[in-house]
Amino acid sequence: MNVFHIDCELDYDVAQQTAFLLKFLVPATADQRVIVESLTTNPPLRTEQVHDGALPNRLLRIDVPPGRLTVRYLANVEVNRSAPDLEAAELSLGQLPADVLLYLTPTRYCEADLLFPLASRKFAALAPGYRRVESVCQWIRDNIDYVVGTSTLHATARDTLAERAGVCRDFAHLAIGLCRALNIPARIVTGYARYAEPPADFHAVFEAYLSGGWQLCDPSLLSPVESLVRIATGRDASEVAFATFFGAARLRRLSPLVEPMQPQHSPEALAKLQRPESGIQLAA
Repeated sequence: MNVFHIDCELDYDVAQQTAFLLKFLVPATADQRVIVESLTTNPPLRTEQVHDGALPNRLLRIDVPPGRLTVRYLANVEVNRSAPDLEAAELSLGQLPADVLLYLTPTRYCEADLLFPLASRKFAALAPGYRRVESVCQWIRDNIDYVVGTSTLHATARDTLAERAGVCRDFAHLAIGLCRALNIPARIVTGYARYAEPPADFHAVFEAYLSGGWQLCDPSLLSPVESLVRIATGRDASEVAFATFFGAARLRRLSPLVEPMQPQHSPEALAKLQRPESGIQLAA
């Protein structure tokens, strides 16, 4: 079990009345629990949590007037995640649950159909299961350079393959596309993670459906998946963006910090998150 303290701040210049949809709150899942959390906005604004379909993702809606906007989220989160199951098996199409089938099809950023020839040449002959998924990840590490600033928000898995460079989001998209081309359901996961380089940012990994459950994998190897604090899950980056806005705004600063804590929290640590002046209190 690991316990982490999240301190995330988003800072925007807002040019006109703008509706923000933010996806950076930590959800409760089978392997993580929110102990306590708080949210503040400056200026003080009404916020609303919106249901995000069948997934546990938490969507925050804020209507913002022109001016400066700062949103700060504090949380203590307990993560109890097992190491990957190296013997996890692939399932046939007939064995997959109905709600998993959509993670087999091509999407905007993961062109599984167009990646099928490469997936067949490189991985079809390998023994199915977790080790084949890890072979996909290792091939990406061996053939794609991790270089900050080499991709755009519109880059797809095939673009990453053509450029032979990208960041964690691109690594995840390519792995998802190759897995789907092998009939392995796969989806993107964003989260808070600790790593020395590059500078603090949200992290993107993916998970594959094996042996009746989702197995987290990180083709970039930037941070252990056992320590990832999950934020959002989706078919690709179009469904897990940390901020979507309708209006005109410019991001000035992004600071998603995460630090490990002792399992037994001091009263002072909890009080820091729960003090009245910290603003809107969110239910765990």
